[in-house]
Amino acid sequence: TESDYDIINEYCKEKEIEWFASAWDKKSLDFLDKYKPKNQKVASAMISNKEFLQQAAERRVHTYISTGMTTREMISEAVEIFKKNNCKFTLMHSVSTYPCPENQLNLINITKLKEKYNCKVGYSGHEVSVGPSIFAAGLGADCIERDITLDRAMYGSDQAASLEERGLVTLVTTVRKLQSVIGKEKKQILGVHKGKH
Repeated sequence: TESDYDIINEYCKEKEIEWFASAWDKKSLDFLDKYKPKNQKVASAMISNKEFLQQAAERRVHTYISTGMTTREMISEAVEIFKKNNCKFTLMHSVSTYPCPENQLNLINITKLKEKYNCKVGYSGHEVSVGPSIFAAGLGADCIERDITLDRAMYGSDQAASLEERGLVTLVTTVRKLQSVIGKEKKQILGVHKGKH
């Protein structure tokens, strides 16, 4: 209900968290406008709905576009709509299986999407471990999306593919360390080894 969203909105303001949600129709887009989100998300099930994509792109709010359950043609059409409306976006490589076997993740598509569309590309993971999300960061994913839960044994189809607090902490600290280790694209001499040769 709207009062539930008001509670979420107030709590996030208190915690300085930017929140947003996936809309599934124009009525939902209009509803979310009330909260003035800085981001929005197009779920993979909606990427084939050109009318909805147009309505989302017209808002000119940065949009995460999930690419699960899509063809290259669908992705190209979505990119064209958002570019035409001058709306910033990030494609999210995803495989819509919950949980997804790791040998079906095809993380190489992160680099392929970057090359083809010259845009930001993130990773939306639904696997049971943190490893693939870390590998995605190593491949250049601009952002990582993961479901989180209080207890993976809870009832629900998403629980097994979600991270508990320990897993989330591991993911965040490892990705930050990875970014530090990868560094920047520059070459410099930092020191000279003075040992005998």
